[in-house]
Amino acid sequence: MTDPSVRNAKHQRQPGTGPAPRSGKAGLSPVLVLGLLSLVVVGATLFAHWPALTAKALSFDDNEYLTQNQLVRHPSLTSACRFIREVAEPSTVHGYYQPLTMISLMLDYAIAGRPDNLRPFHRTSLALHAANTVLVILLLYMLFGQPWVAAMVGLLFGVHPMTVETIPWIGERKTLLAAFFALWCLIIYVRYTRGSNWKLYLTCLVLYVLALMSKPTSTPLPVVMLLMDFWPLRRLNKQAVLEKLPFLAIAGLFSVITVVSQARTAIVHLPSEYPAARIPLILCHNIVFYLYKIVWPTRLSSHYPFPQPLNLSDHMVLAGLIGTCILIPALVISLRWTRALLTGWLVFFVAIFPTMGVLGFTIVIASDKFAYLPAIGLLMILAWWLGRVWSDGAGGAGRFRRVGMVGGVLVVASLLMAGTRGYLRLWQTEEA
Repeated sequence: MTDPSVRNAKHQRQPGTGPAPRSGKAGLSPVLVLGLLSLVVVGATLFAHWPALTAKALSFDDNEYLTQNQLVRHPSLTSACRFIREVAEPSTVHGYYQPLTMISLMLDYAIAGRPDNLRPFHRTSLALHAANTVLVILLLYMLFGQPWVAAMVGLLFGVHPMTVETIPWIGERKTLLAAFFALWCLIIYVRYTRGSNWKLYLTCLVLYVLALMSKPTSTPLPVVMLLMDFWPLRRLNKQAVLEKLPFLAIAGLFSVITVVSQARTAIVHLPSEYPAARIPLILCHNIVFYLYKIVWPTRLSSHYPFPQPLNLSDHMVLAGLIGTCILIPALVISLRWTRALLTGWLVFFVAIFPTMGVLGFTIVIASDKFAYLPAIGLLMILAWWLGRVWSDGAGGAGRFRRVGMVGGVLVVASLLMAGTRGYLRLWQTEEA
């Protein structure tokens, strides 16, 4: 099975081997182009999400993260140490161990963030989202070596309406912070694969721990690395598997910490507590639900309740079952031509799996914020496909195709941006 995107190695750069070398022709270097395009994307991202800075709504568990959290409201080294020390049973916020998130919110409180002045919290969250957008661009560039393609895909991520709730929702600082460390971990990992530098390897381990200390849904990152070894890095072998053993050991430790801390301070429902059909139906529902919302991000909400009843009489559950039965075989068959489709989707599925409902810890069946970091798998597919179109052909026809591609992405980004700003209007007040 040969991937057409990597044929003719003499003429095309292999994915994962680094940015393309500078052409002998006069012009800007790819890295400089990437930097300039990243600045434009950051500007568009900030414009799309700027209304978040004036959002005044407090949502769901924000009382635990801010208004009633005495450690956040009394910033000090003692408070920070308590957040770090309270591993198995956090005392001021119900749920799992997330000390870096709590310290981050505490620091915002120290610079005048208050329940009646949420702007400092939103400002930090917006800065993190802008930084994550740049990291997505950098990761895609390192994987595929095409600055324009990486920037276009990063733009779609940065302005997408499904990224909205991570910014005005105070408690979702954890999603942004965990994604920040996780993306850096993947970037350093890609760099490590080119030279096996042990310092880079240790840096990956540290970044992985920091991501887990922000939000434990980062746990599947070692499996994501293995999938990236399969595609696009194409280095999956015994050594690549052995390299992940320390990561998997850390993942196991934090998994235990997460379940214990969640069970002691909130709730955890085990699979054995559900009817046999419940979890397969939830998985099928969510597989299609998230893809649908990503492609057509309308009627978004911070609360998607479980269908009642949760069976095939619900149209979304039925659509999920049918869609999954079509999608999975199609992805497997696509291996005859390319590894990209199945592997990219698996990255998405593996990364989002902790929130898919196998372990019950939430009152919603799905949530936009759960797709924030996992979206990187779908972005890899999009970057691969756009990269093929971008590189296909030469001369006037090739330039015309590229101009058309840029124009099409800008149109889609404009529509997404309008959706993002419209959705942010709902976060201006708790009533909305």
